[in-house]
This record gives sequence, structure tokens and C-alpha cells, in this order.
Amino acid sequence: MTPHQTVAVALRLFAVWLGLQALITLPAFFADKWSNSPVLPYALFLLTLTVVLILVMWFFPRAITGKILPPRDAHPQTTATPDTWLAMGCSLIGLWVFTVRAPRLVLDGYIQISMMSSAEHSQLVPGFLFDVMEVAIALWLILGGKGFRKIFWWVQNVGIGKDL
Repeated sequence: MTPHQTVAVALRLFAVWLGLQALITLPAFFADKWSNSPVLPYALFLLTLTVVLILVMWFFPRAITGKILPPRDAHPQTTATPDTWLAMGCSLIGLWVFTVRAPRLVLDGYIQISMMSSAEHSQLVPGFLFDVMEVAIALWLILGGKGFRKIFWWVQNVGIGKDL
């Protein structure tokens, strides 16, 4: 895979992520507070700009890649092993989960400390523990997904080579 192809795939993945984030915020436009808001035209403009950006990244990734990378880097790189690609994928997924969940964990920790004497404290503990588990899994994926890689390859190859 050439560096241009790698960046083009990354651009398309970013376009998918950006599209999903735009879809998540789309229901807010139908809320009653937005109907007469002076901010609505600006929000619609930004949504339209986001959609245009998504379409450009999806349909013209090689043109963008040509602007980002110099043309001399167009030669193919040595191919990496599937284990390397899986490790990079695990690290990226772990980094994404960590960046999403770590701030939430800090906020939930602050809420846990501030509501220690409240009656609702016990109702908030499962959510806090869920955030702790997600951050732990994210760190495991970032710092070394060797165990995950072994499980993945075992599932891929289970039953191969055995007599039926």
C-alpha cells in the first residue's frame, strides 16, 4: 500500500466518523428550543459545511492526498504483517475509546466525590465502574493488544487443520 492510498483510506474513515457525529447531532435541530433561535441559521450553515466536507473527503480523497503528500512518496512501501496492522488498529481503537471516555471518567469521579453523602450515590456507582472498565480496556488496547491479537487469530483459525 502506498502512502497515498493509506492517507486516502484514512480520509474516508474520517469522513465516515464525521458523518456519524453529524447524524448524532441532527436530532437537536428538531428540538423546540431551536425553532425560533437566532443561532439556527449559523447551525444550519455549519451542518451544510460539514456535509460538503464529508462529500469532498469521500469522493476526492486522492486529490486531497496529492496536496498533502509530495509526489515522490508515491512508491509502494514494504508491506507490513497482518499482526502489525492488527496491533495498529487495536491501538487506534484504544486511543479513540480513551479520548472519549477519559474526560467522562474524570467528570463521573468528580460527581462521585461531590455526592458521597447523598442518597443517590449508590445509583451512580455502576456508571462510574463502567467508565473505569472502558478506560482500562482502552489502555490495554493502546499499550499492548498482544492478548487481543492472540484471541483474534485463535478465533480466525479455530477448527482449521483438525480432522472431521
